Amino acid sequence: MKKILLFLPFILLVLASCGKGSLAFTGGYDAGECAALAVKIERHDSLTQDDYAIMIEQNEAILQYLIDRASEISELPDSCRYGAWRVLVAEPEYLERFGYMFTLGSALYQAEIRGRLNEDNAEAYGALDDYNSLLADYTDRF
Repeated sequence: MKKILLFLPFILLVLASCGKGSLAFTGGYDAGECAALAVKIERHDSLTQDDYAIMIEQNEAILQYLIDRASEISELPDSCRYGAWRVLVAEPEYLERFGYMFTLGSALYQAEIRGRLNEDNAEAYGALDDYNSLLADYTDRF
């Protein structure tokens, strides 16, 4: 039993590095983080550069999710795409992420046009344009 307890941290580390549902935070989507940021935005609280950096990371993760899902649908036969798209946009997970993308994205846009993003955040925010363009390409097909 002591041997198992000695190797438990190693086993957890291995499990954390594998697949979906991992224990390690990989910089992906975090609904709690998005909710906390949305509350700050809705209350018009002061946002720090760290807040903006997290907003950009979360927006990127959401965009990647939306692109991945749209890509899956684009692989379907033409006769199935419209129905699959309608099912996707009704899913609670999709609606949640899309809502946060809108909230965070709007706040980031306002910060960018008002010059509130530091150089690193402005560059990272600009890099989201590639994701937005790709997502627009997919959604135009449906």
